Amino acid sequence: MIQRDALQRKFRIFIILSFFILLLEVGGGVFTNSLALLSDAGHIVIDLLALVLAYFAIRLSKKRSTDKYSFGYYRAEVLSAIINGFVLIFVTVYIFYQSYVRFLTPRAIKGPEMFAISIIGLLANLYVVMKMQSYGRENLNVRGAYLHVLSDTLSSVGVVIAGGLIIVTGNSIFDPILSAMIGLFILSSSFRLIKESTQILMEATPAKLELGKITEDMQKINGVREVHDLHVWSIASDVYALSSHILINAQNAPSMNAIIAEINEMLKSRHNITHTVIQSECESCAEGGNIHNH
Repeated sequence: MIQRDALQRKFRIFIILSFFILLLEVGGGVFTNSLALLSDAGHIVIDLLALVLAYFAIRLSKKRSTDKYSFGYYRAEVLSAIINGFVLIFVTVYIFYQSYVRFLTPRAIKGPEMFAISIIGLLANLYVVMKMQSYGRENLNVRGAYLHVLSDTLSSVGVVIAGGLIIVTGNSIFDPILSAMIGLFILSSSFRLIKESTQILMEATPAKLELGKITEDMQKINGVREVHDLHVWSIASDVYALSSHILINAQNAPSMNAIIAEINEMLKSRHNITHTVIQSECESCAEGGNIHNH
């Protein structure tokens, strides 16, 4: 619990820093007339969303389930991601439109100011990336947010390069070109966000898990003859659930509970599956001898 509390404190810092970068680039984009800075600010909105979702997922994961929400509040994160994904698509369309207009009629850009502001944004992004890296290895939820911030850091590098080119060449055409490239990044991230969220709502098998491998690992448990009716789905992006029937040997019938406990432990340690419903069956057992374990 202490580690999760510490992670929450770190995330509050990451969110404040990202919000600072967002305000800096929006203000800087308006002041310097740079669409690239404003486009990068749109990309930061995605990062800020990812950080906020990760932060609340950490908080919600500590809340107990209720009678009404027996799995807790994990799916709120998924619904928010879908809504924001669609909003960001509309933002990207607007960025493409403005890039097209400015490409046809380039506007004067304050190159030195744009360059200075983009450098500050890049340094702040690099700080967040370096601090998040170690946590991203330990937590799948955090890793998703880390990848968002990493991609924005790369686009910040692009804005710095564009600012440098404008200073050197005096040609502001690099601004709309780069803003369109950043728009492609945002569009890709938005579609990926919507796709992953929809797959969770459709209860698809998580991409990180293989049913064949899970079946194989379950059948390796002593006493398990067969695994069938296996279903694995996501409650949230990093919370997995499983239901299955297992057929056990008659001589192992007295050890059904111990076998299921061993399966649950294996599923948790190897596949990060924490919610399971396993029904055990025995061909030679008396009728009505099926045991359910949750």
